[in-house]
Amino acid sequence: MAATDDGQKAESNFDWALDKYVVLNDLKVGDFKYQGMIMLPPGGGDALDEGADTAGGIWKGSWSPDGDGLVRRVEHTNHDGQVRKGEMVYEKVDADTITIAIYATGENGARNAEPWNKMTYKRQPQAKAAPISAAAETASRSTDYQTLGDIVSEGGYEWLIGKWVGSENNRTYELEYRPILSKHAGSVDMKIGDFKYLGIITYAPSRQEVVEFGADTLGRMWKMVWGQEGSDIVNKTELTRPDGEPQKFQHVFTKIDNDTFKGKLYAVTADGSRTAEPVEQVTFKRQKAAK
Repeated sequence: MAATDDGQKAESNFDWALDKYVVLNDLKVGDFKYQGMIMLPPGGGDALDEGADTAGGIWKGSWSPDGDGLVRRVEHTNHDGQVRKGEMVYEKVDADTITIAIYATGENGARNAEPWNKMTYKRQPQAKAAPISAAAETASRSTDYQTLGDIVSEGGYEWLIGKWVGSENNRTYELEYRPILSKHAGSVDMKIGDFKYLGIITYAPSRQEVVEFGADTLGRMWKMVWGQEGSDIVNKTELTRPDGEPQKFQHVFTKIDNDTFKGKLYAVTADGSRTAEPVEQVTFKRQKAAK
């Protein structure tokens, strides 16, 4: 935790997730919130960072060692498509103190000599995480651009939010969608036996696309674009395997009723179209909230 020049609290949090395959990175300054995911790319290289915020922004970047600290190279795209680049330098002062300096970068990609902002953060005692209240996530502020929450509401997709379970070929599929960042984004958790996947969904207003990024416990990275075909929801997926090879497929979700949907997995041919028949299909039932 740190304090800004105008007296607001800046809270930064890093937590392991997905059996330590990823780190969740959260930031809160006043009403502004950011949530991202840090993961190692298949095949090695600098750790990658992608996330979304409550101002309609989408973030991506990388992490690498920098002297005695870490440098986070960031590319931020705001809701109208404007792109800004910068670097954040994290330096350890002691076991309970770090400094974070934010630098603008020039056209050649080099960071400026002086930071435009530098703050000292103190470690906070571990507190039991409070459950996210439905009221907190259903409340949304007025914006001059569409958010993921707007897209979900206008399209009538609220039914997909919640916990689901299905079974096929003696395997149990557990799936959960929930709103985060005041409905500017959503989180996805999936579990099939020992396999786990964690993703973040957000809306890119400048591209008019609903996008998802995530990682799994097989060391793969996922990128997806969500769309609609008739009354079905279509998820076009490209994942990168640990050996660096890409793989494409599509998920099609068909609503049966408010508590049931069918998920179909299709392979994708060389011309980008999906196969006529699904590779797999699972019927999901909504899990009722425990009383």
